[in-house]
Amino acid sequence: MKKREIATIAEKNRIAANIIRAMTTLDSFLLAGHRDPDMDCIASLVAVSLLLRKLDKEAAIFLPGRVAEHFNYLFAICKYNNIQILYGGEETPADIDGVIVLDTPKPEMIALNGAISTLLENPKIRKIEIDHHVQTDAVYAGDSGYCLVSEASSTCELIGYLCLKISKQLDWKTEDIFSRNISLAILTGMVGDSNMGKYLKSNRERWYYDYFSSKFDKMLGEKTHRNSKGLSSEEIFDAIQYFSVQDKKCFDRIMSAVVESPSVFYSVLSNSDSEAIFEQYGNDRVVTVSKTVADILAENSGKLGLVAYYDDSASTDFIQFRLRRSGKYTALDLRTVLKKLKIDNGGGHPGAIGFRLPKGEVADLEAFIRGLIGQLEGLVKSAT
Repeated sequence: MKKREIATIAEKNRIAANIIRAMTTLDSFLLAGHRDPDMDCIASLVAVSLLLRKLDKEAAIFLPGRVAEHFNYLFAICKYNNIQILYGGEETPADIDGVIVLDTPKPEMIALNGAISTLLENPKIRKIEIDHHVQTDAVYAGDSGYCLVSEASSTCELIGYLCLKISKQLDWKTEDIFSRNISLAILTGMVGDSNMGKYLKSNRERWYYDYFSSKFDKMLGEKTHRNSKGLSSEEIFDAIQYFSVQDKKCFDRIMSAVVESPSVFYSVLSNSDSEAIFEQYGNDRVVTVSKTVADILAENSGKLGLVAYYDDSASTDFIQFRLRRSGKYTALDLRTVLKKLKIDNGGGHPGAIGFRLPKGEVADLEAFIRGLIGQLEGLVKSAT
């Protein structure tokens, strides 16, 4: 069916709600853009992948081949957020239950391989589309009711709109949803398609551009010129490269504390270490990177990966735990761990759970971790 502008605000709200519901209920997504992807397309793929990771979902990006080196800073961010980049004929993950097509005017322009074609043809797979092309020859690629297709300065502008909707629906503060990396990816796409705001046509487009530009200018104070009217493309790219380097440093810091047991590889940060790493790298980065570390530890161990740290708060009232299961190990449903250990403050799905315990209940963290690892080893043994 040919694409059209969304008729009413109510319809746009329904579509956004449908997409948010899919993003929060499905577990694993594959993202694809158009052939010969431009800046808005690449930035859209990265921004939505980062958003999915923030929602604790798995995300992989498909690209038909290697792209220009000046996109490497975006892919570096993906690396340290455990977002897989698949090139050409590389094997597609087997457990995909949602495909998201971004910035692509019509289905025949989608960058795909045989596996992705099969996914798009499978009626059981949810197909979501986000795109700003509504010209007369444009055709939908997503499922009815799941196509956020509307005239905008860029596809990244629509992703910004969706993020605002998510923050309201999940009762998050805007700074919770707009992490530095998500924000910078969105602005990258908007910069690429609007020539730093010069090609904006409507008041709405100018509002979004000004909103994000001012937000990032405030966020990146030390990286921008305070007397400038806006961010230059060079400043944006420098800032993103800077933050991708910070991701790596945070990643290396958490990995430096890894301990290996037969079935569980784990990294645990003490109260003082937690305070230091949050102060240096910030809440959003530590929380996101810790998920990546847990994933990597699970794959390296072949069974389970665990990361634990004290909350980033003045009183550090809780200790946070993130437990992941290797993709090749399915014998243990991690949700049963919560039941076996009688933990009420936690949740997740078969392959990943998170839980937290009041700091006051853990007088000796090292002793507690030894006991926890012993219990996990026992659950792995009994499950095999």
